[in-house]
Amino acid sequence: MILIGRYRSPFTRRVAIALRHFELEYEHRPISAWHDLKEVRRYNPVGRVPALALDSGEVLFDSVAILDYIDHLVDPARALVPRTEPDRHEVLRIVAGGLGAIEKVTAGVYETTMRPPGKVHEPWVRHNDDQAASALAWLDARPGRLWLVLDRFTLADVTAVTLFDFAQIVNPALVPRGRFPRLDALSTHCNALPAFALTKPGVDVGITILSILN
Repeated sequence: MILIGRYRSPFTRRVAIALRHFELEYEHRPISAWHDLKEVRRYNPVGRVPALALDSGEVLFDSVAILDYIDHLVDPARALVPRTEPDRHEVLRIVAGGLGAIEKVTAGVYETTMRPPGKVHEPWVRHNDDQAASALAWLDARPGRLWLVLDRFTLADVTAVTLFDFAQIVNPALVPRGRFPRLDALSTHCNALPAFALTKPGVDVGITILSILN
């Protein structure tokens, strides 16, 4: 399998974490849609990452669809999303909140980076930041000691940590230390695990916002 997209994209990183967690072999091609849209479109006609090229030649795109495929490659007891209700919808409910927050963080960043100076609409930036902060607070308030749901590692934890780490890079004012202590602790714990540590994006000065998002 070939995974297309940089780990700087939280959507790509979600897929990479699942692949590594299940010890599924893959080749990583860190292609950015911003820098090489034509190449990305070879795999995804929309020109977005991630995409996963299977050994059969078929290509899957969108992290939701890819992660569903990966989950069905493993024993149901190990799946990141349970196969049966009510556990399945409880995990997916939290995943939806995390993905919504990622979209809002991204929208806020695009507003401040893609518009010319003087054209940024600050009320729209605040609106997106407020929505992201509300979702982060909701995730942070989940009951439990470590994992967000079912007292075990699930896709909810993968999504929450990729969201939190992404926000730390592109909008650190949104997630100052101490504001979301549960998510901070979850991120610290997960990033010590190989699947997370080996996919954590760099935060060096040379990284541009556009290369993070695409």
